[in-house]
Parts: sequence; structure tokens; C-alpha cells
Amino acid sequence: MHLNNMIYFSRHRLRAFFPDRAPHLMPTVKISATLPGASVEIGTPSPRGPSEAELNRLHQVRNELKNRMSHFYAPDLRTGEWIHFDLRMGWSTTHEDSDLPDLDDVLIFFGSLPREESPVGRSVDLMLCGSTEHLLQRTASAGRMGSGTAWLHRLILKINGLDEAGSTDIPHELTLAALSAPRINRPETVSRWVFDVIARHHSPQHRARVQGLARVDLNTEGDAVVPQLIVATPLYVQDASVKPLRWLTRLRLHRDLCRRYNRSIWRWRPDLPASDRNRFYQPRP
Repeated sequence: MHLNNMIYFSRHRLRAFFPDRAPHLMPTVKISATLPGASVEIGTPSPRGPSEAELNRLHQVRNELKNRMSHFYAPDLRTGEWIHFDLRMGWSTTHEDSDLPDLDDVLIFFGSLPREESPVGRSVDLMLCGSTEHLLQRTASAGRMGSGTAWLHRLILKINGLDEAGSTDIPHELTLAALSAPRINRPETVSRWVFDVIARHHSPQHRARVQGLARVDLNTEGDAVVPQLIVATPLYVQDASVKPLRWLTRLRLHRDLCRRYNRSIWRWRPDLPASDRNRFYQPRP
């Protein structure tokens, strides 16, 4: 598997694997001409995509995890386990319910493995949650996360903060004691709300096959009606194939998703306010 065309890449999470090795960044010189003279500014660059050294570290991490990571559809996944995914997914940025529309700070990937294609004989949904800080490509916005979803929004930002601090600890919010505490909106319910809503926002044509590594945050068991849902935080997400799907395959996938979400096969209107339907999140240079 090659590392190329990254969509999402968390330097914070990568550095946590190498706590004793500080990132090596060369200083850069910026010269801006002003009259009557010139000014010179020396700083540290922060490239959007991974450097050659970081790609080498990613290879090391994958080699280290290959004997203990699981496929995302493996049974009995526990919080903190590393998973590999290779799946058709959509992705969007979003923001807390009370924030202004231009303050997208969370990125969510979503995808489903149908029962008939599953090696384990059951449907599995996968939702990857991360910070827009690590987004490398221009991406459509899904607007607000929705009422009652503050728990998940806070969790995503807290995990990103722990990664930035170099901590690999499981957040208190994901411990058994915290998850079992009585509350109106259960974490499992909130996660399912967010997945179902954001999945309905996007046309099947806005999904692509991606792959990468992630650490499990929550494993919500399914039943005969509702699929199992895995919530995880990615280390990286990249395009999985440079070869496009045949048009017949794309049409079948489009038809199956339209049938699942009860949409017309010819037209897919996002469940978003008009002000949000054409918004995009542009990563900072």
C-alpha cells in the first residue's frame, strides 16, 4: 500500500508514536520589499501535506501496528484499538450547533459496509471524527452538527487536544464509568444521530473509496434494524485507488444508496438550509 494523495493527516497523532523525537523543521526566510528598504522575517514552515520524513514515520507506524490492528468490521472492537479501513466514504466539515456558519472546526468521514458485501455477514457503519486542522483538501460543509450533539463535538476537540499534547491516553469521556452515567442523550444515540444526518446530506456521487488508520473511540452494537456503528479518530485518510470505478459499478452504488435513504435516483437534494448547501471549507495555506 502506497501513501499518496492524502485527504486528512494528523501530525499530532503521528508525533505521539515518537515522543522522544522532536519534529525537524528547517527555518524559512520570508523577504517582503517595502520602501525605502526591505524586511527579513525568519520563521518555521508548516507544510500542509506530510513531508518525506513524516511519510517514513507513517510507514514505521503501519509496520508497528500491522500485527495488532484489526479491520473496522472486526467483532468485539474495544476503545483504543487500532483499525484499518478501505471503504467508500463521504466527508464534510461541520460545527457545533450554537456556532456561526463559518466556524467549521470538525471533520467527519462516513461510510457503510452493506451486509451482502460484509465478510462477517452483518452491516457495519464507520464514522471517523477529526479536527479540520488536519484537513488537506477543500471540502463541502454539512452545516451545524445538530441539537443535542454537544457531547460528540466536545469529545472530538478534546481528543485533538490530547494528541497535540502528545498524550495517548483514552479520554475520561470514553471510560466505562463515564459512558454508563445516566443522561438524557446517550453517547451511542448521539453518534447514531450524527452519522444518519450527515450521511443524508450528500449525494452518493460525492463519495469515494478511501483507506487509512484510525483508533476506536466507540463501538455501538447494532441489531436487526440498525447497523453496528464504529466511531474512531483517524491518523490519516487517503485515496485508496487511482483507477476509477466502472460506470456500471458507480450506477449500482448510486442506486443502492438512493434506495437506502429513500431518495430519487436522478436527484439528490441535501437536507440543509439553503444558506449551507453550497458552502465549502477551504484549508488554510
